[in-house]
Amino acid sequence: MGKKVLFIIDSLTCGGAEKSLVSLLPLLDREKYELHLWMLNRGGEFESLLPADVILEHDPRRSTMVKFKSFLGQVIFSFMLRFNRCVGRKEHPAETLWKSKGWAMTGIPGEWDVAIAYQQGLPTYLVASKIKAKQKMAWVNTDIFKAGYNVVFNLRHLNEMDHVIAVSQTLSSMIAKHMTTIVQKLVTILDVLNPQLITTLADAETPPDLPKHDINSCPLLVTVARVSPPKNYLLAVETASSLRAKGIDFHWIFVGDGPDMPNVKSRIDELRLNDAVIPIGVRTNPYPYMKACDVYVQTSRFEGFGLTVGEAKILHKPIVSTNFTVVTNQLTDGKNGLIAEMNPEALSTAIIKMLKDPHLRQCVVENLKTEYNQTSVTEVKKVEQLLDED
Repeated sequence: MGKKVLFIIDSLTCGGAEKSLVSLLPLLDREKYELHLWMLNRGGEFESLLPADVILEHDPRRSTMVKFKSFLGQVIFSFMLRFNRCVGRKEHPAETLWKSKGWAMTGIPGEWDVAIAYQQGLPTYLVASKIKAKQKMAWVNTDIFKAGYNVVFNLRHLNEMDHVIAVSQTLSSMIAKHMTTIVQKLVTILDVLNPQLITTLADAETPPDLPKHDINSCPLLVTVARVSPPKNYLLAVETASSLRAKGIDFHWIFVGDGPDMPNVKSRIDELRLNDAVIPIGVRTNPYPYMKACDVYVQTSRFEGFGLTVGEAKILHKPIVSTNFTVVTNQLTDGKNGLIAEMNPEALSTAIIKMLKDPHLRQCVVENLKTEYNQTSVTEVKKVEQLLDED
């Protein structure tokens, strides 16, 4: 029997870390590893993509006293969230949760060969403090500094890891700069993308809700992301308003859902963009929408890597992105996409440039065709090298 490897993640809802994990798991060597997964919250859209042989772990059975402690911790957490809002304290909710409730939480029993927190926040705190394992690793999938994580608090947990994995070289450099005590533990492993799977899924269907579109008269724009503040969908809505003010007819599909959706829909209504901006919610297979678009638009404030940018590149789509910190790991402005300042005027100008310049579009597409994403080989090999350590 191979090494017992436990992955921990918040959930498998629609998101970059979640998609990266369900892309990685099928590619790991089953003769070498027995794969276990603990999802802290169930019911995510990507659960259906899990390989059948991944063993799902469940919250351990808890005594009455442990349940009471957990309830008390939840009460403290609710109080602390309100207190932080009242006094204007900026603290990441995952940190507040751990400070309030971590003392009452229990891990998966037994000793593991390898325990992996595949997300910053609660999974990392659990692996550091509540899981017994011969080797511990933590993935960092986002720009934790812009996301509001406290350096000192999180460093205390990352110091317990044997390896800390950043999903881009730029992110790795930022972590090394701000967290000098873990420099020797840092490894860069890009999010895994499977070009064959993505292209197969993109060709699998033609969505019935695709609007009629033509790049010359009414182009189709698409954005795929969780609808949360870091993904900056409100900027997309303001950009759509700017496009309309400049006389551009278009349809713009938002694929995804999340906590910011009410604000996004409200702003669409306020700007009277309902006929042009179409939030369709989560799609387990978003690739037919990406394949159909004339321009793929990324509006993020920050990313750890930018998984959907990588997916759009695999589908050879003209891309316009905001200038979030790590975007230059994937795009070179004017060569394989356009990078715009993070405001409606700049973003709408870049979109119009991509739409109206067929020579630019063709050059971008041809350059993308020369790129080949090999992360399903190179990055899986890096992961297995870490797993194989004694």
